[in-house]
Amino acid sequence: MQFNFNTIKDFYTDNITNEVARKTFLTIGIFTAVIVSQVILHGFVEIVDGIPIFNSLMQVVGVYATARFVLENLATKTQRDDFAKNIQNTYKDIVG
Repeated sequence: MQFNFNTIKDFYTDNITNEVARKTFLTIGIFTAVIVSQVILHGFVEIVDGIPIFNSLMQVVGVYATARFVLENLATKTQRDDFAKNIQNTYKDIVG
């Protein structure tokens, strides 16, 4: 059985446009960029995590940021209600 390359060529020209190919290559490029950036970021985080003083300092900053967030947004009932409204409004703005 002989394979007919003209059939594939006709299918390609009839069904696949340049825009489809462009979107496909754009998606592949974005995924590649994300994977490469994740590998680079992982290496950077490992380097920073290896510095003992900086690691402890980042933990203290994280505890401070969490405490400040809780005190500003979750300490009283009115703050919690306002925070919940802000989340709902933001969700509606994004989703529509």
